[in-house]
Amino acid sequence: MDETFIPFCLVEKNESTKNALKKVIERVFRKSPIFTVDNGIECWDLVQKFNDLMIIVANYLESEYHTEQLVKNIRESEEPRIRNIFIIFITSNSNAELNFKALQVGADDFINKPFLIDEVIAKFQNAYRIMHLYKQIFNRDSIINELREELRKDTLRMRDLLYLFECLRIPDGAERINRITEISLWIANEYDPDDLNLQNILKDAAKLCFIGRLFLPERNIGEIPTQNGYLKNEKMEKIPLFAKELFSFFRSYEDIANVVIHIYENYDGSGLPDKLEKGNIPLASRILRVVIDFDDLFNQKKFETNKIVSMLEAESRRLYDFRVVVLLDQYLAFRSSQLKVPTERPIEIDELKEGMTLSRNVVTESGLKIAVAGTLLNPESVERIQTIAKTDPIIGKIYVKIQ
Repeated sequence: MDETFIPFCLVEKNESTKNALKKVIERVFRKSPIFTVDNGIECWDLVQKFNDLMIIVANYLESEYHTEQLVKNIRESEEPRIRNIFIIFITSNSNAELNFKALQVGADDFINKPFLIDEVIAKFQNAYRIMHLYKQIFNRDSIINELREELRKDTLRMRDLLYLFECLRIPDGAERINRITEISLWIANEYDPDDLNLQNILKDAAKLCFIGRLFLPERNIGEIPTQNGYLKNEKMEKIPLFAKELFSFFRSYEDIANVVIHIYENYDGSGLPDKLEKGNIPLASRILRVVIDFDDLFNQKKFETNKIVSMLEAESRRLYDFRVVVLLDQYLAFRSSQLKVPTERPIEIDELKEGMTLSRNVVTESGLKIAVAGTLLNPESVERIQTIAKTDPIIGKIYVKIQ
């Protein structure tokens, strides 16, 4: 069946009426298929099977045709090609109220019995023209959707190619990106477990977190780009600018680009490229900054993890979001708790007891450090932690040593 020819469906039992309408359609719309059914129930079955635009001409003079339910089903369909089917009711010249009601229930037009052939042809031609326009619109939308899908695939291929370049050019690139992704997603989940958008953005942003370094000369590619919290020279200062240039080819990656470009903003507003500060820096950027700096020091300097956390903590509020640094420390505790012979474990605040030893600092949402790692809890310290937490909640969980 040529999809450019709109089919007709006649919902009519009366043979003379059915034949009269068929003759009109065959004469004026020679290549249009014609379906015939006895009632609205059969017509709805046909509509669902055909699943495309058509013109329905249905008897509205007798209730046994179930035409009102047919219209209701069509107009409430989630499929646009069904929802926009053109419906013409067969009504009567002698019943103006019925004609008005036909339009109220959702018909697009009506033809009166006894038929005036010229009127029937004019109304069928109008319906056909409207359906043909809808067909063109849907075909155009289909082409646009196909192009969008191709563009999406091309974008994914380019993203994967950039990721491959990172893995090849950045020392231990694949291993580092996997580690950064894992830590960042864990922190994001602890920060706000309901923010799935944050986690989705971080997944892709972490995968491309080093693309700004790809332009660096071979002798500099493995260097830590910052010194004292700032991109340390003119070459390194181009990292966010180069990332911005690369992302200009990814129109659909605006959210991810915004994250990667602003990784080197400092919490106090002294970073690059836009000197954003505090909450104006995307949360995903703040998370990646802490994790990347941690991984740079761990990978390049080979420092102990506790020493690195102390260094990051000392720069909280100047370079870093202190909440993210606290959660990074807790990630390390979490990993420790997963060892075959764990040395620490997380507990809820109401599980605190005298005699427990804290394995990590306890910090509140306002940034107040209410207990430090190594504290042996007594009744007073337990009560103090629990009292403060009622008005100033603790970040993440509390970790204690396994005794």
